[in-house]
Amino acid sequence: MERRKEINGRLVRWIAEKVEREYAKDISLVLIYGSYVNGTANSRSDVDCYFIPKTERGYEMATGFILEGVGYDIFPMSWERVERIACLRENLTPLVGDAEIIFCGSAEDMARFQGMQEKLQCCLADGAYVREIAEELCREAGRFCGMLEHVRTETEAWKLAGMVIMTLADAVAVFHHEYFHFGLKQQFEDLMKIRKVPEEIVEGYRSVVKAASGNEAVVCARKMLADVCRHLGVVVPVQATVADAKPGGGAIDGMQLAGLYEEISSTFNKIYVCCEAGNAVLAFLSAVCLQRELDEVGEYDLLEAFDHRALGRLAEAARRIEAELVGLIEENGGRIRRYGSFEEFAAHGGC
Repeated sequence: MERRKEINGRLVRWIAEKVEREYAKDISLVLIYGSYVNGTANSRSDVDCYFIPKTERGYEMATGFILEGVGYDIFPMSWERVERIACLRENLTPLVGDAEIIFCGSAEDMARFQGMQEKLQCCLADGAYVREIAEELCREAGRFCGMLEHVRTETEAWKLAGMVIMTLADAVAVFHHEYFHFGLKQQFEDLMKIRKVPEEIVEGYRSVVKAASGNEAVVCARKMLADVCRHLGVVVPVQATVADAKPGGGAIDGMQLAGLYEEISSTFNKIYVCCEAGNAVLAFLSAVCLQRELDEVGEYDLLEAFDHRALGRLAEAARRIEAELVGLIEENGGRIRRYGSFEEFAAHGGC
């Protein structure tokens, strides 16, 4: 744990210094959020970091890499997207509400971001507005439930059921003028802390994770949708919907796949940590998020191994899939940027 804390601290300083030295006129802000900021880091935690470019050259700061076995992703986000988050149009609220600035290009940039934070608070305080956003989230959950009519595999059932409960939890939080400050890491625990949330909604969330099969999880997800809609006083018709088709089997771009792996490597680690700690809820949510990414690559059935009573199966499946993915990258000419030490990383300039 201390070693990772040291690495992450050095990396934060390296990012700030690199931007100051090479991109001072090209980037408005660099921000960190997540476990490094909120104190929930573990021995495999990365540093969650994004930046807001000011010029096209600023986008060149984006990079992904693996440092002593942990994946890092430093990514750009436009002011327009930051505003969407501030307006509760994306469920990435901590990236605005709980972020820490480590580089600021100007006083105007600082004021603009502070304005976004104020807008977030105003949106949360507006009863009519949060009801509108909550209804939109319920409709999104209803769309996922519609897709459940056509599921053919356990993996697909588990994935969609997981997407339903995560979306509904966000709907309930927003409706009650809240958001999950710790993201998915404590979503279930924080849902239970929101006053006036009926027990059947909390139990509905829990029942999906503890379901004995993907089909049972589907039934539980549908019930949670009905319970949340009743609590919010909204009506969401569920119509059978065909899920989006998976990408075709074209030529494999090894370098592009390597970039994706560098981004999702931290999610593999989250699964391993949660399985070791016996945290079935977060193991499931992390696996759902990872499955969605894997679906963009090929046929990887990670979630068919999920069983809250035997998390070792999920960890084993994740390790097998990770090894297969790395092999696929290497077979197709991709290069994963791996560094055995911070010194090696710094010597290569993070590239």
